[in-house]
Amino acid sequence: MKTDGVSGVWRGRAVLVAALVGVYAQLSLCQGQSRQGALVGKPAPSFQLQGIYGETYSLEQFQGHILVMQFGSSW
Repeated sequence: MKTDGVSGVWRGRAVLVAALVGVYAQLSLCQGQSRQGALVGKPAPSFQLQGIYGETYSLEQFQGHILVMQFGSSW
């Protein structure tokens, strides 16, 4: 299908304007807000979890070690 040159130009301009409006809206929503989370660089809050065999784990047990936690569920 062949499109008219003029309508193709307007369509291109409309896409460009829509993209610019989207970028502007995104930037204005983020203005004044930090891009870092509230706890970045701060100590994690203390908590305890119970393992599947009844043992208790606390965050303090792992102080000074790299700790990877995965929270998941099965439905």
